[in-house]
Amino acid sequence: MNLEDLPRIPSREFMGGTVQSLAADGSKACVRFLPPDGMTNPHGTVQGGFVAAMIDDVVSMATWFAGGERTFVTSSLSCHYLRPVPTGVPLLVNCQLVRVGQRQAIFDASVSAEGSESMLVKGIQVQQFL
Repeated sequence: MNLEDLPRIPSREFMGGTVQSLAADGSKACVRFLPPDGMTNPHGTVQGGFVAAMIDDVVSMATWFAGGERTFVTSSLSCHYLRPVPTGVPLLVNCQLVRVGQRQAIFDASVSAEGSESMLVKGIQVQQFL
């Protein structure tokens, strides 16, 4: 799959995202994000809602292909924040398809700092096909 052919997504660009990989069947995807300064919380780390938006972006991209390009909505997204998400470092958001069926797709997701194997956030997202 040619990543250059993917549509431009303004929210991904706002979050500093660049698609790194995407399986043609939507079973796996990875986006590298470099969150801008305005995404921090008072503690100086990336605010959790923006991290959830990053996960939603990656999973939604994969869902489009895993679901045969069918319209869908996010049914649920659970984020488990394991460590503070640092600013000023690239983040890798990976997702893996758990199951796809007629009505829904389920994905596991993870957020880590580029170059580190320590998971910062674990996500589970369910997409409902319309």
